[in-house]
Amino acid sequence: MGDSRLRTRFIKPSMDPKKLQHFLAVYDLRHFGRAATDNGVTQQAISKSVKKLEEQLGVELFERGPYGPAPTIFAHSLARRAKVILSEARLAAAELSALRGAEEGYVRAGFGWSFVSRIAPQTVLRYRRRRPNIKVSLSTGSSDKLFDRLLNGEVEFVASCPLPDFAVDPLLEAETLFGDVDVIVMRHDHPLAHKPDVTLADLSEQTWATSGTLGERWRKICATFLAAGVEPPANTIDMDSVGIAKAMIAQSDCVALLSTELVINETMAGQFHTLRRTEFPSARTAMLVTRRSSALQPAAQALIHDLLEVTSALRPGTPEL
Repeated sequence: MGDSRLRTRFIKPSMDPKKLQHFLAVYDLRHFGRAATDNGVTQQAISKSVKKLEEQLGVELFERGPYGPAPTIFAHSLARRAKVILSEARLAAAELSALRGAEEGYVRAGFGWSFVSRIAPQTVLRYRRRRPNIKVSLSTGSSDKLFDRLLNGEVEFVASCPLPDFAVDPLLEAETLFGDVDVIVMRHDHPLAHKPDVTLADLSEQTWATSGTLGERWRKICATFLAAGVEPPANTIDMDSVGIAKAMIAQSDCVALLSTELVINETMAGQFHTLRRTEFPSARTAMLVTRRSSALQPAAQALIHDLLEVTSALRPGTPEL
């Protein structure tokens, strides 16, 4: 017969939250010393904790070398599960607190760029007026990064408007909120702002604010120009910050293809001029996304309720621009 300890190891593995927390610190920081500092313990304690976890799981999580701990395939597999385990533990504590009538709690949500101009702020302000003792933590970013955070248990839900043809992970459940479209955005007194018929040739001569992280999207934009026999824009500024992109548009002749809801405040205030160009890939679906395997705690359910109320009142995607 084989080693009986091997059978026990895989049937009843240890998932001690403290050890998982220490493991994740080393995994994320790639350094035992910095992981120890972040956790307020000694480096020896972190090393011992990770070593004990390796012994209990029967695998090597890190290869120790001169350049720091390098995660193994086992570490990569465990990291994703460990983040969810720790997140679920926090959510369980928050839910129990709510069930026993506590007026305090903590909720974490992710909002995509299309929500940051008005939907997210109005949702949080409404929520805080009704539940002033609930702490709210917001994450913003592109849909793919937010959905990864949701899968890892770092946020409880995501409201985002991914690019067309974006595939949502089957472990996530999506509910449609509203339809949005992308528009060509420029400052209100841009040379093209009052031109009766802006052509693709006109747009190809402009400086475009783009994002290198959305390479496929930019390739589709260039394909639109090429399909019409027009050279794609030669002048581009690559940036991954929506704030910088909007500032560049406001202060220069830059143009960009952005979601209507993202620039709604500036457009309604007369600061930005927008062009609807059906030639470009533009249709979007804003969605509320949650994890299929995890029940939402009451504080998160309440925040979603306020989000739906705000979305219904604003009717995003419908204003005449």
